[in-house]
Amino acid sequence: MRLPYLRSWRTALRIARREMRAAKGRSALVIAMIAVPVGALSATAVSYDMFTLTPAEQATRQLGSADAILTVHGTDPIVQNVAGDIWRPAKPVNGGVNGRGNVTKADVLAVLDDGSRAVPVYSPDAEFRTATDGLASVAVHEMDLTDPVYRGMVKLLNGRAPSGPGEVAVSETARARFGNTIRSGDGARTYTTVGTVEFPANLGPVMVVAPGALARKAADAPAGEGTQWLVSTPKPLDWGQVGRINQSGIAVTSRAVLLDPAGAAPNVLPPDKDTKDLSLVPVVAGLAALETILLAGSAFAVGARRRRRSLALVAANGGTRAHLRRIVLADGLTLGFVAAAAGVVVGPGLAVAVRPFVEETLVGARAGGYRFDPPLLAAIVLLALATGLAAAAVPAFTAARADLIVALAGRRGVVRSKRRWLIAGLILAAVGVAIVAVAAQQTSTELIVVGLAVTESGLVLCTPSLVGLVAALGGRLPAAPRIALRDTARNRAASAPAVSAVMAAVAGTVAIGVYLSSSAAQHELNYHPSLPRGYLSIDYGDSPQPGTAAKARDALNRVLPGAVLTEITQTACLSGPPQNSGDCQLIPVRSPAQRCPGEDNPPTNQSEIDALDADPRCANEHATQGFGYTPFNSVIGGRDTVVALTGATGADLDRAAAILDRGGVVVSDPFLLDHGLVTVSIADSGPKAREIKVPGYLLRAGPYAQGTVMSPALARRVGFRVTAVGLVAATSEPDTETIDRLHAALSAAGLGPAYVESGPRRDDAPVPYLLAAASMLITLGAAGSATGLAAADGRADLSVLAAIGAAPRMRRLLSLSQAGVIAGLGSLLGVFAGVLSGWAVLTAVDMSRSTTWPSPTPYPLAVPWTNLLFVAATPVVAMLGAGLLTRSRLPIERHQPV
Repeated sequence: MRLPYLRSWRTALRIARREMRAAKGRSALVIAMIAVPVGALSATAVSYDMFTLTPAEQATRQLGSADAILTVHGTDPIVQNVAGDIWRPAKPVNGGVNGRGNVTKADVLAVLDDGSRAVPVYSPDAEFRTATDGLASVAVHEMDLTDPVYRGMVKLLNGRAPSGPGEVAVSETARARFGNTIRSGDGARTYTTVGTVEFPANLGPVMVVAPGALARKAADAPAGEGTQWLVSTPKPLDWGQVGRINQSGIAVTSRAVLLDPAGAAPNVLPPDKDTKDLSLVPVVAGLAALETILLAGSAFAVGARRRRRSLALVAANGGTRAHLRRIVLADGLTLGFVAAAAGVVVGPGLAVAVRPFVEETLVGARAGGYRFDPPLLAAIVLLALATGLAAAAVPAFTAARADLIVALAGRRGVVRSKRRWLIAGLILAAVGVAIVAVAAQQTSTELIVVGLAVTESGLVLCTPSLVGLVAALGGRLPAAPRIALRDTARNRAASAPAVSAVMAAVAGTVAIGVYLSSSAAQHELNYHPSLPRGYLSIDYGDSPQPGTAAKARDALNRVLPGAVLTEITQTACLSGPPQNSGDCQLIPVRSPAQRCPGEDNPPTNQSEIDALDADPRCANEHATQGFGYTPFNSVIGGRDTVVALTGATGADLDRAAAILDRGGVVVSDPFLLDHGLVTVSIADSGPKAREIKVPGYLLRAGPYAQGTVMSPALARRVGFRVTAVGLVAATSEPDTETIDRLHAALSAAGLGPAYVESGPRRDDAPVPYLLAAASMLITLGAAGSATGLAAADGRADLSVLAAIGAAPRMRRLLSLSQAGVIAGLGSLLGVFAGVLSGWAVLTAVDMSRSTTWPSPTPYPLAVPWTNLLFVAATPVVAMLGAGLLTRSRLPIERHQPV
């Protein structure tokens, strides 16, 4: 029994190989459908392996060839984690550890074995003149590049190591920004570039100077002393020695411990947990696998339909249903193997080819070694084979159950969808949505993938009925789209898989878009700007000298001519320094009834946490809530100050100015107002702060971090004077070169750098956006491939049109309409599945982070308009492609006699 079974498979594989050669175009399309995801997966796997540093590589980049790096935290014993970057006092003393300043080399060597060597680490940020005569800060390392202790940490690409106080080696990005001749920020020192260096862990701007070449501030350590030391020891520093060094208040990052963390003591500090690990990546990966199956399945469905007569002949000559299934399954096995081989070869090669671009543009650091994981690549090959078999499974069983007489006669067979498939599809979709909802509550990514797969499977079963429903709506359309709709409905065996394939591709695009849009919306919710977008502020400093304000205005007028300048004033004591850090301030405070209950009574259980999350008074207590940078405190001013700090206009500005004229306060926090009054705390030199109530107005132009402006009359009323503390310039957002020039002008005037309001910091990691772009391209490819297969299946219909005299324009319109039906319907279903995918993961992430207080700001469900724009363009592109690629003259299809 075993031998005939193997022989039947051998025969099926031979037929599949012959069919692959005979139908080269369709075979190449199926191979591409499977090979592209396999290649992308193998390229991603190889890239991830290369960019995931081994413990030895990580230790070398951090320590060079040294055995450890020691960081001084005090004199009292501490406890640290394995990496030495997290520590705490072993026994807190007065809330912390006894501080200790910079230590000498002798102090460091005293805690090490005899024969050890210690090299101080000094890597401050310093200001230098840019090539455009601006001023910018850059990381500078004092290193003797000829010392082997730095081997692996830094590489000298060309030139030589700096050896004197006037020499410097720079990275390529630093050379591009600062030029070959490096000038210090004050212009007092000039450095000659003698070499080019590269730090594998940081490909950004960086400089290296000889030890002692930097001018240290009075608070810095003298040469040869510091708080961090690279040490080389006669033998590796194991965990026991790390513990002994911790008793001196010194944290240790040891190469031996990094390479063998299992040897650490059980009471080591655990690493911080990151609740953001739950992400959309597994969901997108699962959708990609389902997408590949549906894409290839549509091709196998078309292939099986075009071969139905030859399969019927096999059945007529004694072939069983099992034989027919094996013939179609052999197609999947053969094409899947060829696609896997192509993808596994092309993918790693692509990863190696784009590695320099990824290093310099995306990651900003060099990858590790060139690594290829054979077991992982073998698993990817098996996945491709399984994908090919899964894609061919449904067409195989459908072909095996086809009516023999109908197939030999060349008729279409069943052109209506069975109601039970529609009902089953709706039930599956509902069950899938329920699974996703439960998985989101349980924060289970695996269960989310299962639920989404069930949902999409249900939508696939509903697709033939949806195709028929859409076709019924085309009665009043012109001839070409009406024929396309009816033909799509009659050829549901080919059109339904094509629609499903587009749906899966669009779902991945929309899911990524939902994640990115929601993440950006969360950043927007978390950020309160300090000034209107593009405005900048200058602080005069704690003890401004006479003429500081004039110098600041002159610098702004030279660099930003035409900018509207507004002087900012705040309260100060009648005697003493012009500015005080805490005394003589007016601080609006909430009344007891308006405060968040969690401030005084932290929650103890989940129900209390949920209640606080729902309380609008606690909206600002979220752990991720950020208020931007507040350049000025206790601001005093009038209409111009409100405009400069908030950008208010119109009636909103008029009301705010009226309140200030009455001696009141303008606020941006609604809970500072209580029946039209604001409670102001008077912080002076008295033993207890006083409070008064004054008229208040809630500014509509906010929310701004510096949304509080108080009346000069109020300052005089409480006995404070008013002093100028800075400037605000109303301008459009300046570029980097302008900021550098302004920084230089302010530095020459003895002022610090300006603060530019540029909005919330976005997560600029481009990988998610590249994934979104790749998903969009796959969507277009899926739509084009699916419609191309449908067009190939309808080639005979186009030939009939040609035979009865239809113009080439009509045939093009028919192809164009078919593409629009398939891509349009698939895109609509994909949007639903994609939004469901994004919502599920975002809900799961929110649930996983809602068990602590203050809890992070929840992710809002944001609409990814950019992605939806691409989705809307997908049918248009597919239609244009189908119209352009349809040949004007088609050969007449020869009818095959029964």
